[in-house]
Amino acid sequence: MALPQWRKNQIAVTISSAFLNFGYTLVMSFLPIYVRELGVQTTGGIALWSGLILGSSPMMASLIGPLWGQLGDRKGMRLLATRATAANSVFWALMALAQNVWQLFVLRIVLGLLGGFNNTAVALVTQLAPKEKVPSIIGSLQSVQILSAAIGPFFGGFLATSIGVRNTFIVTGIMNFGSLLSILSLYRDADRTKPPEKVSPAPSASGFWKRPEYFTALMILFFVNMADRTFGPIIPLFLEELGTPRAGLEMVAGALISVAAFGEAFSAWLSGKLASRVSLRRLITGRLVLSILVLLPMVFVHSTEQFSILRVLLALLAGGTLTLALSAAHHVIPGEHRGTGFALLSGTSTFGGAAGPIISGAIAGFSIRSIFIVNSVIYLLMIGFVHRNVRH
Repeated sequence: MALPQWRKNQIAVTISSAFLNFGYTLVMSFLPIYVRELGVQTTGGIALWSGLILGSSPMMASLIGPLWGQLGDRKGMRLLATRATAANSVFWALMALAQNVWQLFVLRIVLGLLGGFNNTAVALVTQLAPKEKVPSIIGSLQSVQILSAAIGPFFGGFLATSIGVRNTFIVTGIMNFGSLLSILSLYRDADRTKPPEKVSPAPSASGFWKRPEYFTALMILFFVNMADRTFGPIIPLFLEELGTPRAGLEMVAGALISVAAFGEAFSAWLSGKLASRVSLRRLITGRLVLSILVLLPMVFVHSTEQFSILRVLLALLAGGTLTLALSAAHHVIPGEHRGTGFALLSGTSTFGGAAGPIISGAIAGFSIRSIFIVNSVIYLLMIGFVHRNVRH
């Protein structure tokens, strides 16, 4: 029995997301080490450049995303996906040729302008999907993205130790061709196995984003992702500060990042189960409160083991927020504006994720531990926002 085109599109986007997320964490988890190899030696300088390089690409992707979205509406979403996967294949390999941090920084900016696949993945995967299938499709996509990102640092640690971080960039570029092949082989803009669905009247695109449920989802996606991504530039540096030997730093950092990501994947799955029985307001508020109780002790840790345990606990608490927010917003997005609605949500999430490393890199120049205090304040502010605006 032939698969409907929306299912083939789901498979294509899911496979592509798996390759791209795996490749990203395969190498970028060890970016501070590469920045040091490119000539930056001070801890503050490494943290600052790592934050700028990590955040520049998603920042550009979130800003340029609406323009690419308009082109996709006119020329087809397949063109959008092909452009993004091809850019990721080429520019990740080119990063291995960087001779200084400025070259690496520029390559990341250009990748953000031309790539940005994850910024549009939800819109791509739900383009032709039946409305009742959207929440489960989003959940599946998020699970695959988290799990593929979880195993990346683990294998990246082996590669960085054996062939070096620079050569690992080349491996990432080669792997990303798999995402391009997946799109070219399976993704199509029109489902020709069934007649087009009739579109019922729905609110205008200028109105749905003003609804409290949608606006709340935007705020949660931005701030929670911003806080979560502050860990990217500082984990190897903080582990080294806690006494982890430099000889095995890549392996320890990779293992910790992978275990934390597995925790987030489990949390995302559990969130989907709890969402049908617990109100969104209670679920998110509870997670934020417990996250603060985990973040504050991080300020006082004195060993790699203490920090590792707290980081995994935080991942178990904070994971799944993206899936919950997207699923909640899905109920208020008009069917004919599905791509616009999800693209705006994903762009906001990406923008928050881009801001996190930049903020983290700037703060780490003064004190890495102060980042945990800043995150606690962000979560506290979000608790107040959710309590005031979420009524379900």
